[in-house]
Amino acid sequence: MYYNFSDNAGKAFGNNLKLLTSDPFTIYGIYSGDVNQDGIIDASDLSETDNDAFNGLSGYVRTDVSGDDFVDAADMSIVDNNAFNSVSVVRP
Repeated sequence: MYYNFSDNAGKAFGNNLKLLTSDPFTIYGIYSGDVNQDGIIDASDLSETDNDAFNGLSGYVRTDVSGDDFVDAADMSIVDNNAFNSVSVVRP
Protein backbone atom coordinates (compact mmCIF):
# COMPACT_ATOMS: atom_id res chain seq x y z
CA MET A 1 0.00 0.00 0.00
CA TYR A 2 1.27 3.45 -0.90
CA TYR A 3 -0.08 6.77 0.35
CA ASN A 4 1.56 10.12 -0.36
CA PHE A 5 1.23 12.51 2.60
CA SER A 6 3.68 15.03 1.15
CA ASP A 7 1.55 17.07 -1.24
CA ASN A 8 -1.34 18.28 0.95
CA ALA A 9 -1.53 19.19 4.66
CA GLY A 10 -5.09 17.84 4.78
CA LYS A 11 -3.89 14.28 4.16
CA ALA A 12 -2.94 13.84 7.83
CA PHE A 13 -5.44 14.00 10.68
CA GLY A 14 -5.67 17.52 12.05
CA ASN A 15 -3.50 18.93 9.24
CA ASN A 16 -0.51 18.16 11.50
CA LEU A 17 2.13 18.42 8.77
CA LYS A 18 4.88 20.97 8.22
CA LEU A 19 5.28 22.82 4.93
CA LEU A 20 8.82 22.08 3.75
CA THR A 21 8.84 23.87 0.39
CA SER A 22 6.52 25.25 -2.23
CA ASP A 23 9.06 25.81 -5.00
CA PRO A 24 8.59 24.33 -7.55
CA PHE A 25 6.22 21.85 -5.85
CA THR A 26 4.42 21.98 -2.52
CA ILE A 27 5.90 19.38 -0.16
CA TYR A 28 4.84 18.66 3.42
CA GLY A 29 6.64 16.57 6.03
CA ILE A 30 5.86 14.92 9.35
CA TYR A 31 7.17 16.51 12.56
CA SER A 32 10.03 14.72 14.28
CA GLY A 33 11.38 14.78 17.82
CA ASP A 34 8.96 13.01 20.19
CA VAL A 35 11.68 10.54 21.16
CA ASN A 36 9.95 9.27 24.33
CA GLN A 37 6.59 8.91 22.52
CA ASP A 38 4.52 10.76 25.14
CA GLY A 39 2.65 12.80 22.54
CA ILE A 40 4.45 16.13 22.89
CA ILE A 41 7.90 17.34 21.94
CA ASP A 42 9.31 18.97 25.07
CA ALA A 43 12.31 19.28 27.40
CA SER A 44 12.32 15.56 28.23
CA ASP A 45 12.85 14.73 24.54
CA LEU A 46 15.55 17.37 24.33
CA SER A 47 17.28 15.92 27.41
CA GLU A 48 17.36 12.39 25.95
CA THR A 49 18.69 13.70 22.64
CA ASP A 50 21.30 15.84 24.39
CA ASN A 51 22.53 12.86 26.44
CA ASP A 52 22.84 10.65 23.37
CA ALA A 53 24.59 13.41 21.39
CA PHE A 54 27.05 13.94 24.25
CA ASN A 55 27.78 10.19 24.31
CA GLY A 56 28.24 10.07 20.52
CA LEU A 57 25.49 7.51 19.97
CA SER A 58 25.08 6.27 16.42
CA GLY A 59 22.99 3.82 14.46
CA TYR A 60 19.26 3.26 14.24
CA VAL A 61 18.24 4.91 17.53
CA ARG A 62 15.15 6.94 18.42
CA THR A 63 17.10 10.11 19.24
CA ASP A 64 18.52 10.23 15.69
CA VAL A 65 15.55 12.27 14.49
CA SER A 66 17.35 13.46 11.34
CA GLY A 67 17.89 9.87 10.19
CA ASP A 68 21.60 10.26 9.39
CA ASP A 69 22.74 7.46 11.78
CA PHE A 70 24.36 9.91 14.22
CA VAL A 71 22.90 11.73 17.22
CA ASP A 72 24.39 15.20 16.99
CA ALA A 73 23.66 18.93 16.89
CA ALA A 74 21.35 18.49 13.88
CA ASP A 75 19.07 16.28 15.98
CA MET A 76 19.27 18.68 18.91
CA SER A 77 18.21 21.53 16.63
CA ILE A 78 15.16 19.65 15.32
CA VAL A 79 13.98 18.63 18.79
CA ASP A 80 14.68 22.08 20.25
CA ASN A 81 12.78 23.91 17.49
CA ASN A 82 9.78 21.59 17.73
CA ALA A 83 9.78 21.78 21.54
CA PHE A 84 9.84 25.58 21.34
CA ASN A 85 6.80 25.44 19.04
CA SER A 86 5.00 22.98 21.37
CA VAL A 87 4.49 20.39 18.64
CA SER A 88 2.20 17.60 19.81
CA VAL A 89 0.20 14.66 18.55
CA VAL A 90 -3.23 15.37 17.10
CA ARG A 91 -5.55 12.44 17.82
CA PRO A 92 -9.13 11.81 16.69
